[in-house]
Amino acid sequence: MPLDFPLIGARTAIWLAAQLHLFLAAFVLGAPIFIVVSEWLGLRTKDRRYERLAKETMKVVAIAYSLTAIFGVLFAFVLMGPYQPVANYLFKALYPVWMWYGVFILLETICMYLYWYTWEPLNRSLAGKWTHIGIGVLLNVLGTIVMLLMNAVTGFMNTPPKAIETAGLWTMVNNAAWWPLNLHRFLGNITFGGFVVALFAAFMFLTSKKEEDRAFYDWMGYIGNLIGVGALITMPLAGYILSKELFIYDAQLATFMMADKLSGYFVMQGLLVVLLFLGANFYMWLSMQRIEGAARFAPHMKAIFAVLLAGGVVWVVPQNFFPDLLAKPPAGVSEHALILPERFAFLGLMVAKALAVTAIIIMTFVTYLLYRRARATGRILWGGIDPMSQYVLIFIPAVAVYLMGLMGAIRSLTRMDYHIYGAVKDVTPYWYTATLGHSSIMVAIATVVFFLLVAFVFWVGFVIGKTDE
Repeated sequence: MPLDFPLIGARTAIWLAAQLHLFLAAFVLGAPIFIVVSEWLGLRTKDRRYERLAKETMKVVAIAYSLTAIFGVLFAFVLMGPYQPVANYLFKALYPVWMWYGVFILLETICMYLYWYTWEPLNRSLAGKWTHIGIGVLLNVLGTIVMLLMNAVTGFMNTPPKAIETAGLWTMVNNAAWWPLNLHRFLGNITFGGFVVALFAAFMFLTSKKEEDRAFYDWMGYIGNLIGVGALITMPLAGYILSKELFIYDAQLATFMMADKLSGYFVMQGLLVVLLFLGANFYMWLSMQRIEGAARFAPHMKAIFAVLLAGGVVWVVPQNFFPDLLAKPPAGVSEHALILPERFAFLGLMVAKALAVTAIIIMTFVTYLLYRRARATGRILWGGIDPMSQYVLIFIPAVAVYLMGLMGAIRSLTRMDYHIYGAVKDVTPYWYTATLGHSSIMVAIATVVFFLLVAFVFWVGFVIGKTDE
């Protein structure tokens, strides 16, 4: 009898441990990229806000790093218990990958603490400052290598070589999904890091008493949101590239994902992405209120949001409402009642979805262009933004975290009843594809727990650890 996890079951245990580890890892891998860029900008422009942004964000990363490791260990424990056969298979097939993963995790950890604890000592001279920035660049290189190694394992589980028995190590690492997954996760980490920085800035803005602090965190929230949205715009293209590679590898995978049991997930994904873009655009329009003379741009807002909503509706409309390709309509319900009317059938086609996505992205660009035009003609009163904007900056990361979890579920469930597609069958009691309802609840739990962990990190770093400097 296979091992199981007490009370909640093995699938729930490994789902939560893996998802929380990935949430935290996305932040600690994505945030250092623009931390180093911010530190360099501070040195180049002499604007001390960039230095403060970099240092405060790095403090959050340093605390969150330990939590990332803890949930990684929890994930490994569950994997080596109820899922011991697949763990053994992965360690045997990809042992050098795991070995180098351990080496680079150790190097990344040393570099991360070196970067954080040498901030003040190396900041006393120009040569020291450049040395510190160099350590930060090395930290990002090591973090990227760690991501590449883990993506090799993840990609191998989804798209192992067809001749897996005779495949060499490089063939297993350089699988069909590896490079598309690298691109998708790299951009996703930057998006995730930017939005969590915006979340941190919103938390600090709402709890700050000093006007100068509110002005800084208003600016910091703007920068974090700008980075998050900028990377988010590239995500649909990266997703299409990954889906295309899955289709080329095995058309059954793409059919199962896009037109069968996982098709409902993409309707939910479309809704969440639309909410992200609506939130980002709403924040930018609220941001214009702190720019002198920007009121004249307000009439454009209604037209832009009309296009965003129309594009969102087209994006989320499915071609039919069957749960899978073999499903029959419920008793008493006509099959035609679950399919779009003929004159609206084009709304379910990919061409219409692509046009809708393009329209949404273009309107987001228009919003940012109008914001830049407003900035060029008026003075920004940092800290004078409507407090509602900070709740929008909390809403956007919440949706982003939930979306990331849902996309992870899609990638994992694409393997159907395999641990390693076509090679290792899932013979546990949880071999079946989870329903959208079940997955939505699991991702919601993981999102809430992640936000509680982030709140704990903020509390430890900026409430308990607060000084009177």
